[in-house]
Amino acid sequence: MEIRPATVDDGVLLAPLAEGALRATYAPFAQRVVYESVIAQTCMPQALAATIAAATDGADGAAGWFLVAVEDERPVGFLDFGGDGHVLELRRLYTAADQTGRGIGAALLADLEARLAPGTTYTAIVHVANTRALAFWARHGFETVGVVDTRDHFQAHRGLSFTEPAEPEPALILERVVGQGDR
Repeated sequence: MEIRPATVDDGVLLAPLAEGALRATYAPFAQRVVYESVIAQTCMPQALAATIAAATDGADGAAGWFLVAVEDERPVGFLDFGGDGHVLELRRLYTAADQTGRGIGAALLADLEARLAPGTTYTAIVHVANTRALAFWARHGFETVGVVDTRDHFQAHRGLSFTEPAEPEPALILERVVGQGDR
């Protein structure tokens, strides 16, 4: 497996991976209206290409990385990391739905942290019902620092909008300091 910075052209290849990963992960416990809205706004080729471009040109005003894991010339996972001017966030860490449990997420996370300065603090959010992800983040030294409604967080930090009514989607805000609690 190779991990490399994504290119804008990867957006087309990553769109089905992102959409499939979101549906496989969130369909069992999240409201369809919420995750379908996230898919429509963030998982289409154009949206992914724009996010990749922003990460590669530093347009978000902070250190940004969009990394892709490739195996046999096929993307098997990706990581989207950057800031909104206030906080650095690991916004997405997705593995192809048929590739989970193989260490791809851990490899992407290790590659990201090798690019960051020791002492860099960043966050990730995870739905409170996503027990598999919560276990992953705990294994990798993340600690809970707060709770937020997923929709509110995505509106404030990612510019997404939600027009359909929905109940709150509680998520934990997790934090990690590079070089602390290393595995």
